[in-house]
Amino acid sequence: MIDLHIHSTNSDGYYTVQEILKMAEEKKINTISFCDHNVLGAYEELKNIDIEKYYKGKIITGIEFDFVYNKKDFHILGYNFDVEKLKKSKFIDRRTEKELIKIEEENLEFFKSVCKSLGIKLSENLKITKSSEPANDIIKSDMQKHKENDTILDNILGKDRKKSFWLGSVTNPESPFYIDFTKNLPTVIEIADEIHKAGGIVVLPHVFEYKSIDNISFLNDMYNLKILDGIECVHSKHNNEQVEFLMNFCREHHLLMSGGSDFHTDERQTLGYTELGEIEDKFCLKNK
Repeated sequence: MIDLHIHSTNSDGYYTVQEILKMAEEKKINTISFCDHNVLGAYEELKNIDIEKYYKGKIITGIEFDFVYNKKDFHILGYNFDVEKLKKSKFIDRRTEKELIKIEEENLEFFKSVCKSLGIKLSENLKITKSSEPANDIIKSDMQKHKENDTILDNILGKDRKKSFWLGSVTNPESPFYIDFTKNLPTVIEIADEIHKAGGIVVLPHVFEYKSIDNISFLNDMYNLKILDGIECVHSKHNNEQVEFLMNFCREHHLLMSGGSDFHTDERQTLGYTELGEIEDKFCLKNK
């Protein structure tokens, strides 16, 4: 069992690097990768940790970068790169915790105003305490605590509440919750070049998680740029049919297959698993 898409408190995950190492060991996950957003903090931490004290498996270097495409914010994964080389990239986020919290405070106030205009009830005194708990997570969680919001949330999050608030609303220009995060974002070609220069491979994640685009066209557009080394076939938001489609796409185009839970918190995902079961070794950046 593997999990090549894990977020720690270095970006928007809820668990520390050490806590995730312990969890991975307990679950007998043999290969993991920390893929925090635009930062390499997990790998700086690992330098000062006696890793074998917590985890006996393999750790593959990973990162999840934001990029702009068709005026929208998308993600791309990098794996197996040299941390010291990639650390020099201008696309690594070097903002301080204080700066990040200030941004999230501004986002939270915006979301509050939108909720008020839509008649969505929120708890009082919602606030940002750390950058790893962003405003969109706080608002999404709190909206669901109030039964009077159910009708509105059926449209925003779906009746099963599994729609991504981030991808379906916050980064969707058609949504009142939209925030333009694309300012100053690099293109996917620029990001791919940085990953490749650092000796890494480029993997397109969660193709079917995006709800406001033609997913197949997006996949083909990314492939036609000739920058991809692989596709994240298994993801928490992918069903059996989508996984099979992506596996066949990889076979046809000789791409590596990856798999990850996109773990942030066990309230949303399960480390090493998706709803389809455990993430198998064949998705550990292999092509068969």
